[in-house]
This record gives sequence, C-alpha cells and structure tokens, in this order.
Amino acid sequence: MKVAAAVPVKSFARAKRRLRSRFTPEQVEEILRALLLDVLDALREASSLQRVVVLTGDLDVAHAAREAGAAVEFLDPDPGLNPALDHIADVLRRDGYDALLVVLGDLPLLRGEHIDTVVEAGIRTGLAGVPAADGGTALLCTAPPGRISARFGPESFDAHRAAARECGLELSEVHPSDALVSLDLDTPQDAERIARSPGRARTVAVLRGLLA
Repeated sequence: MKVAAAVPVKSFARAKRRLRSRFTPEQVEEILRALLLDVLDALREASSLQRVVVLTGDLDVAHAAREAGAAVEFLDPDPGLNPALDHIADVLRRDGYDALLVVLGDLPLLRGEHIDTVVEAGIRTGLAGVPAADGGTALLCTAPPGRISARFGPESFDAHRAAARECGLELSEVHPSDALVSLDLDTPQDAERIARSPGRARTVAVLRGLLA
C-alpha cells in the first residue's frame, strides 16, 4: 500500500493570532518552527508512510519543510485549506497512492505509532479520523485519497462525518491511548497545557522556556 501524508501549514509570521495575546511575534515564530519540526518528526517515525507533503504558501515554511526532508506543494495563489487538500488528494490518487493521511500542523505531541494506528484504520475501513479537542479534525485518513471532500474548519469532525454519510460511508473514529495527542496548539491555554505535558518534543521545551 502506498500512503502519503499531507500537512497544511500557514505562515510562521502571521498564523496563530490567539497565541499573540501572550507571546511576542518572535516567540510565536519560534513556537511554530518547533511545532512544524515535531509534526514532521512524528511522520518520519511512522512506518506506514511513503511520502510527506507540506502544503503552504509561505516561503519560510517551505524552506523549513524541505530542510526537514519533506516534499512541498507550494500554494501560489493559495486557494484555501480545503481546496488545497482536495487538489493534493487528486494528485496523489493519479500518482497511484492508495491512501492519504491529512495531519494538521499544530499537534506537538503526535508520535509515529499514533499515525500508524490511524492509517491502519483508514485502510481497513476506507475512512478514519481523530477528533480534535475543540471539535475539529486532528487527523483524517481516506482510502483512496479524496474519498470524501475535505471539510476542515470549526466543528469539522461532524462535518466530515456528514460528508461520509452523504456518500454512503461511515467515518471510523479513532481515539489514541494518549488523549493529549489530539491537543492542537491554538491558544495560550493550550500552550500552558502542552508545557505541563510529559512530552519531550521541541515545542514542549520551547514553551516551558517561554512560560518559566
């Protein structure tokens, strides 16, 4: 089975507005760089993936992703999150990939074994996902790629479940053994929770230093 992962990432300089109420722009950029590397590390740890593609319209993000060994789909112009994901799903399906895992780029506590669990469920059932703590979708595996259209955004897990049912499918819900895996980093409160976690990720270390 050929499986690829797609990681949508915005700009280091402009993303995560809510974090900027607690951290300076330079600190937010430091956090986001660590966050991207943590997610790419987890994807490298996974045994189920043959390709990792970062989707971005930001040159700094593209450079950091390539330096970390990921492929880059540069979005110019940027069509928006869901159209970009639908496009890469079409490309990967034409290239002979059997499944696509979409991974949000703000999951610092993600590990390779969590990824393999979701991919296994997606290949077995055709459609599997991990709900985020805020009702979004942390990970989504479709087999084949693009089996349903991407509906990321607020309350997206329910939106993906509805999209699946429109196609006569069911979205298999996967819950990793560590609930913090699906904790995305959006707010100062998220930053505090992640800093207190037992993880040894780059993002955890950066946040501990900034919040000390």
